Amino acid sequence: MNKWLQPALASLVLALALALRAYDPPVLEDLRALVFDQYQRAAPREFKPAPVKVVDIDDESLARLGQWPWPRSVMAELLAKLREQGVAAVALDIVYAEPDRTAPALVMPGWGLSASDPLVAELEKRIKSPDDILAEEMARGRVVIGVSMSDTSTNYPLVRKAGVSKIKGQGIDPADYLVSYEGAIASLPPLQQAAAGIGNINTVYDRDGVVRRVPLLVKGGDTIYPSLAAEALRVALGEKNYVIKASGAQGTWLVGWRDGIVGFAVGKASNLPIKTDPRAQVWLRDTGHQPERFVPAWQVLAGEADLGGQIVFIGTSAPGLKDLRTTPNTSAVPGVEIHAQIVEQILSGDFLERPLWATELELAVLLVLGLALVSLMPRLGAIGSAILGGASILAAIAFGWWAFLDRGWLFDPAYPSAGALAVFTTGVLLSFRRSDLERKRIRETFSHYLAPAMVKRLVANPGLLKLGGEVRDLTIMFCDIRDFTTISERMEASALTALLNDFLTPMTEAVLENDGTIDKYIGDSIMAFWNAPLDEPDHAELACKATLEMRRRLALLNAQLAEQAAKAGQEHQPIMIGIGLNSGPAMVGNLGARQRLNYSVIGDNVNLASRIEGVSKSFGVDILIGEQTRAAAPDFAAIPIGDIQVKGKTRPARLFALIGGPDVARAPQAEALLAAFSDAAQGFKSGDLAAVESALARARELGAGLGLDALLDHMTRALAGARKKAAA
Repeated sequence: MNKWLQPALASLVLALALALRAYDPPVLEDLRALVFDQYQRAAPREFKPAPVKVVDIDDESLARLGQWPWPRSVMAELLAKLREQGVAAVALDIVYAEPDRTAPALVMPGWGLSASDPLVAELEKRIKSPDDILAEEMARGRVVIGVSMSDTSTNYPLVRKAGVSKIKGQGIDPADYLVSYEGAIASLPPLQQAAAGIGNINTVYDRDGVVRRVPLLVKGGDTIYPSLAAEALRVALGEKNYVIKASGAQGTWLVGWRDGIVGFAVGKASNLPIKTDPRAQVWLRDTGHQPERFVPAWQVLAGEADLGGQIVFIGTSAPGLKDLRTTPNTSAVPGVEIHAQIVEQILSGDFLERPLWATELELAVLLVLGLALVSLMPRLGAIGSAILGGASILAAIAFGWWAFLDRGWLFDPAYPSAGALAVFTTGVLLSFRRSDLERKRIRETFSHYLAPAMVKRLVANPGLLKLGGEVRDLTIMFCDIRDFTTISERMEASALTALLNDFLTPMTEAVLENDGTIDKYIGDSIMAFWNAPLDEPDHAELACKATLEMRRRLALLNAQLAEQAAKAGQEHQPIMIGIGLNSGPAMVGNLGARQRLNYSVIGDNVNLASRIEGVSKSFGVDILIGEQTRAAAPDFAAIPIGDIQVKGKTRPARLFALIGGPDVARAPQAEALLAAFSDAAQGFKSGDLAAVESALARARELGAGLGLDALLDHMTRALAGARKKAAA
């Protein structure tokens, strides 16, 4: 796998994450809102007594005073009680869009009186309309009445009691950023005229139905109207207007990188500057439902509650009146309590805000963290990158938590963390993929050269493998069939192929079972080596053990071939081999051309191993080993052949004939046995075939039971071949 693929794909994932955040689809805003909810649930705003109360039309008040809606005269009495107590302002979370059903003009037709009946005119003179009674009482006090903004037509002309001063930015009209409606459901005109303020009672829901922000100003058609909370505060302060500022305006409290409203104040610009979002909405810093805010309406009417100096909201908590809302901390809270909480926040200055540069900061965090992972992952690896990413994510979460607690700032650490996690996951998956490909390559490369157990070790730990070429201390083996040319001349191609397969299979198994690596097959020859690609400290001993096993398996193969030849009525010529072993430093690795590589070895010690194999025939033995191999495997039974001048070498090589394993070397008769083999080998070299025959007879007698029959048979056949050659 291309080394640039991992950072390239990780960078692509990072770019997509940044682009998605810059586009900011609604689903991301929903996820951010859930993060901000967790902040508030973990640390809700502490409820502290404030000059804000809710007069609650609760279930008990309805039970005492009758079903809703109450007669306007009852509401007038309630307002009168509050006025007499000296409240700062009263805000009705109620819209009186229809006349009171107890008004004479509505009741008398039900009594059977026509409009022309003189009694009707008399009663209208003597009985005052409940709506007029309420309007008169509202005019005496400091009362704010509600209006419900809607996208339908307006039922009555809507009166605006306060002015709005707009400080425009650089070509930016703040009104363009307000929550907008087409119409309104307003209270009766006499009530509007009598009220000191008119405020919209709308709550703005997020897509999940949770109220998290409340607009202090909205736009109805081309006119700006305040909220119920803003009007209650304005009336209580005795102010006559509002001030809003757009980004880019001179003297703004906060200049951000995004267009919209950056300042809101009741009255003078310096009076209670209120932190809003670019749409003039205040984030609700939720305390959850607090019963201490509420005073039942029946207690006020009974004179059992004194609310002097308070800003009072009149609303309902009765579930049957369906004015319940969901906030970050409460699933069902009276809507009027939200208005009360907004005023509490403004009076205490306890705001939440999403700074105008919050998005840029979150993008910057994602960019820095993502680039760090992209650039460092190849160096640090999965674990190091996980530690880096985890620490960075914890730092982002800690900063977001600190900003919320200490500054009231709303930062989202979740998306930068998720984006960084996506980058990390991409890198890790590609790393796993690269590892899988590496394991597959190792398996495919070495399954032909190594035993399955060694391939399994390499796959489990590729770090054991160092490809590309390195000098290692190796033991190299060359094995060749004697007189193979003569054998091949007497056989058809198919039979010769079958014979080679029958020969190479057990020889290869003997090498692989002793942790050797098959380098190559050269016709009837096998080249193998030990101590690469895996470290094998006892490589010389393993090589000697493998060649002795090859000798044993060749004897079994010859017996099988002899049996097959006898059944076919054919003459059997036993296979004879020569093996050369040599140990020493050699270059091992991926060698060859750019188009084709082979895991192989080269070097002087490799050449010497090949030459040693060729010398073995002269001494009538099947296995010759070099001096360094003998020194590294001293427990094996071997006899010195002498210092032999091999082809291509300027100095003679000291060689040994490998007779048997450690069990032979430890036998009581080992000294005499090895002396007999030595005499036989020297007899071959000198041409004294009678001495060879005598020495082999002694060796067969002394070696009985030591598993040397295969070697003795080999040397006996070599003796027969030497006599035949001498006779010719």
